[in-house]
Amino acid sequence: MTDRDANAANPTGRSPGRTFLSPLVRSATFAAVSADESRAAEVGRETLLNGGNATDAAIAMYFALAVTLPSAGGLGASGACIVHNSKKLVTESFVFAPAAAPGPVNGVAFTVPVGVRAMTLMHVRHGQARWEQVVAPGERLARFGAPVSRALSRDLQAGAALLGADREAQRIFSGPGGAPLAEGDNWVQPELAATLGIVRSRGGVDFFQGTFARTLSDQISQMGGSLPLASLRNAVPQAGPPVSEGTGAFGRLRVYVAPPPMAGAAALAGWRGQAPGGAAPANSGGFSGLAAVDDKGNAAACSLSMGQLFGARMAVPGTGMLLGSPTPDAASVSPMIIAYPGSGEFVFAGAGGGAATASQATGAVARATVEDGQKVAAVLAARRGQGGYVNAIVCPEGLRGGAEACQTAIDPAGAGLALLAISR
Repeated sequence: MTDRDANAANPTGRSPGRTFLSPLVRSATFAAVSADESRAAEVGRETLLNGGNATDAAIAMYFALAVTLPSAGGLGASGACIVHNSKKLVTESFVFAPAAAPGPVNGVAFTVPVGVRAMTLMHVRHGQARWEQVVAPGERLARFGAPVSRALSRDLQAGAALLGADREAQRIFSGPGGAPLAEGDNWVQPELAATLGIVRSRGGVDFFQGTFARTLSDQISQMGGSLPLASLRNAVPQAGPPVSEGTGAFGRLRVYVAPPPMAGAAALAGWRGQAPGGAAPANSGGFSGLAAVDDKGNAAACSLSMGQLFGARMAVPGTGMLLGSPTPDAASVSPMIIAYPGSGEFVFAGAGGGAATASQATGAVARATVEDGQKVAAVLAARRGQGGYVNAIVCPEGLRGGAEACQTAIDPAGAGLALLAISR
């Protein structure tokens, strides 16, 4: 069997005998992942099974989404992550807000890519696995190919025509002979694989102030835009305390959301009972989310935004990456984590995608599961995707207090995947 065949059969390189389980899970021990795209969730699960913690799994899913769902979570995306470290009793936010680059390309504005720098910082502060381990799965998917998922197929059906003005983007999202990509097609992305190979081998620093940064700046100049090296160096993700408020008996629980300029306020509105309106999205809309919890009670959740479906709808030649768009909705994202800061126990980790209102939808799901005691699968089924797809992992009694009550489930309106991550 060739490497390409092996990767198609087993894209995450999982060990034999490790099978996927029901999307609604209860167990005596518990670890889980959930993401808006199925292979990204598989990558997160394997990261946990191979000894990584929740932060490692979230970072690995970020790089996998850049390959499998770049329409909503590419390397050019902005966003926010929240990490809860149960041992250190610390909850920290990492915000990489959208900022327009100095010079648009043919009148089209794009954002300075800061996500890789944010993941680098998250890994330094909270990661456990080696950096190479969290980047390599995404690189593997790009290099050897992965079947186009239902999530990406829905985005392509809605937005492939929007890529027609950019020849490079049109080429990347076309199959052999220039035919449009369809669900199940094996999609190989050699340029993106090379970019991720650089990030893996040289570290994330090279992306914003090394050889790759110079290449990225030069290529955008050749496109007619402007992204000086100074812009890449000066675009720094903000790490610090998330916005929080007390809840539960005596306010011992705390709800954590992203600080401004991201949409933590909308997530809190959902938590307070203001559920978003609107029908279920038909595609990602350029927004995606992921969450991970490990068996030590650590939790991480990220919300990503390309600004709109397929972002700026331009790909940088030689890199395989799409650029994000600084639309008015680009900062409308926030994950949510709920935890006991005194004991380190988490009870909820979630993030949404599919719409700019997904952060508010995440808050509404958190309220229904944590405050009202409903089962997460029932909540997601009843909502039918209203306001966005939600990835949620819930331990209503805390992991140490009652792992058998922990749950995660697929949002049936989306095309993502929730997986238990426990060795057998």
